[in-house]
Amino acid sequence: MSETASWIELSGVRTHNLRDIDLRIPHGRIVAFTGVSGSGKSSLVMDTLHAEAQLRFVEGFDPYVRSFLTPRDPPQVDRVRGLTPTLAVDQRNANRNPNSTLGTLTGVDAYLGLVFARLAPLTTGSTWPASLHPAHFDPWTRDGICHTCLGARELAHAEPDLIVTRPELPLTSGASAWFDPQLSGEATFLPSLAEHHGTDLTRPWQAQPEAFRLAALHGTGDEAIEIVLTSSDHKRGTEVTYKTTRALVGAVAEIERAYAAAETEQAKARYHPFLTRQQCPACDGTGLGEIARTVTLGEETFRDVTEAQVRRVRAWLDMIEADLNQAQRSVGAVLVPELRGRLDLLIRLGLGHIELCRTAPTLSGGELQRARLSAQIGTALTGLTYVFDEPGAGLHPADKHHVLDILRELRDAGNSVLIVEHDPDLIAHAEWVIDLGPGGGSAGGRILAAGAPGAIAAHPESVTGRYLNQQHYLFKRAQRPPDDRTGWLTLRHAAAHNVTAREVRIPLHRLTCLTGVSGSGKSTLLNQILADSVSAALAKRPHPAVEELTGVDGLGWVSVVDQSPIGRSPRSNPATYTKAFDQIRKLFAATGAARARGLSASVFSFNSSGGRCENCQGLGQVKLDLHFLGDTYLTCGSCDGRRYQPDVLAVTYRGLAIDEVLALTVSEAARLFEEPDPLAALLTALEAIGLGYLTLGESGTALSGGEAQRIKLARATLRGRRGRPAGLLILDEPITGLHPDDAQRLLSTLDLLLARGHTIVIAEHDLHAAASSDWILDLGPGAGAAGGRIINAGTPAQAAAGTGPTAPYLRRLLAQN
Repeated sequence: MSETASWIELSGVRTHNLRDIDLRIPHGRIVAFTGVSGSGKSSLVMDTLHAEAQLRFVEGFDPYVRSFLTPRDPPQVDRVRGLTPTLAVDQRNANRNPNSTLGTLTGVDAYLGLVFARLAPLTTGSTWPASLHPAHFDPWTRDGICHTCLGARELAHAEPDLIVTRPELPLTSGASAWFDPQLSGEATFLPSLAEHHGTDLTRPWQAQPEAFRLAALHGTGDEAIEIVLTSSDHKRGTEVTYKTTRALVGAVAEIERAYAAAETEQAKARYHPFLTRQQCPACDGTGLGEIARTVTLGEETFRDVTEAQVRRVRAWLDMIEADLNQAQRSVGAVLVPELRGRLDLLIRLGLGHIELCRTAPTLSGGELQRARLSAQIGTALTGLTYVFDEPGAGLHPADKHHVLDILRELRDAGNSVLIVEHDPDLIAHAEWVIDLGPGGGSAGGRILAAGAPGAIAAHPESVTGRYLNQQHYLFKRAQRPPDDRTGWLTLRHAAAHNVTAREVRIPLHRLTCLTGVSGSGKSTLLNQILADSVSAALAKRPHPAVEELTGVDGLGWVSVVDQSPIGRSPRSNPATYTKAFDQIRKLFAATGAARARGLSASVFSFNSSGGRCENCQGLGQVKLDLHFLGDTYLTCGSCDGRRYQPDVLAVTYRGLAIDEVLALTVSEAARLFEEPDPLAALLTALEAIGLGYLTLGESGTALSGGEAQRIKLARATLRGRRGRPAGLLILDEPITGLHPDDAQRLLSTLDLLLARGHTIVIAEHDLHAAASSDWILDLGPGAGAAGGRIINAGTPAQAAAGTGPTAPYLRRLLAQN
């Protein structure tokens, strides 16, 4: 191999905040890219290397198709040499579709369907037809779908009592939220319907003629009525009247139609208040057709297997392999090893305790990342460059060696393995490290050092190097172990999922950390038991997970800060989610230029009509359906991607147009907006928690789970500053996705909240954070049915003295400090 062929060489990389860098990356090695958040790691690996490989792949398409697939923001790089095809798992584009499950994400369901379709008909004494097809076991195909609910898993019916909730009021004045013109177009037909029935819309609903009420809810049947619609043209000062004759379908049918047509859960949620939903009785809520519910293999149906944990599915596979008859063996010899390999990979990645039917939104950020990781590395390809964004996210220290073994296997198979990583334990085992920094955003974008991990540890400017030099670090905080004056939040006889505990004690005004291997019950204890029980107690409601709860009198509120996305639409961004954009729009509306044009604050919203570009509806892009190639987005030709109409863009605040403000980083915005105080405080909080590098307009769908969580945490810290009573703040794996230096900033922020009298409980795999907490509840000893018990409780030193998988790692960590 020539010297050039042994390296990936990049020259003049300027993507995002990268500063015209040149570097070489060795082929056939495990290479870690490190640096604090915003230092440029993802810009280099994902947005330059992987994006360049995608561009080269697209060059093989027809020129017409290629014109649509070229990205709006191609990588800014002068030259890339030695780059092989890439496969990437990027946290920023994690699939949270509620219809995706662990089985579908990893391809296991497809192989299971193939195993059932090919082996079940060959079972001795089988009456199943040989014409079974894998599609019969796929709930998203015509052959595999439940024909009662059409795969929706539930039946939804609009109910008149939910549509009209206040019958003592007029229909358009509070009787029904459905007939609000902004929600339903049917409101425009009501005057004509009222005139047809000789009644007045100002009458209370309950006083309306029965024929009118029936028609409004259930339609006019075959009877067509005259509809008169009038609209005003304010600019011309004219009115336009439109007349037609048609039958009306009614609110019940329209709600059910609109609900069925909604493509996303967010869209469906608009109709939930008017519907009763129940599990489909035909398929028991599985969405599966009759064949998938009845055909058996090894005395289990496809449904039985997909509802089982991965480890149990693995045992079932061994059982059916041992019982294969002669006719099945030749087919099974091809299918069974492939399925076994995928199941073994999931178990090695710490997902053996999860059911195959678990949906993507219910998986933690780390679990979802590893599920996507298994789908990519299960392809058994060679000669590739694998790109992984934090493969160790959400892993207990006891499971990290499995990830390292898998990365080495990929390397040994003739691939290059690039990882974006913050964990010093994994970085130390890389063969080559490229460290960026020294800071984030405009303070980053440089290559500080490149070489073996020891070279990074020796570099005086490298923040990562400091943690590599002292891998047994603890975070700096003034620990406050409970004493005789400490109050306690106590939950007795708690039970949910796999967790059972006679007593759970959490010290008030302290930082408590839940530890344990994946699946040991941390999230269940955190959310279904602690958060739900305290919320119920504050609302004076009982909660079935806990028989008795004491100590809640000292709490005024509870806030759960998880890693779920801040929005499921590209329209959601940090500015809109935090309400910072509301205040920014008011500032623009108060300018002289806006007042002269008569522009209100609402005009500066890209989510509503008035000032946005109507061609792209304020998105800046238009979606193009390329059928088998999926959807792609093109820059809007009307506004050139700027989202707004020209008269809105002509208004500036301190020299910047509204779209230019959305392009500012949080740090830049904090310097620009020194008032009003709530806006300045919010931007300062976002910056203090390590998000200064994010742009205000960054799409919510492009944020990692950790970034979304820190945005929510910034809001929660403001909530705790406003003189409100002490509260309970709950965080699930807050250290995931954070460089240790950023994690230190996060813990310092939590200490500010603790100093104000609040109580904080986190679930965490990072034992550096656990060892720095005030109290530990360690769950286990194993996952699933083998976990769910509190095996160690106490200060970090007391938990380290116990048994189970976590204690030995805590002991080694504390022994070095």
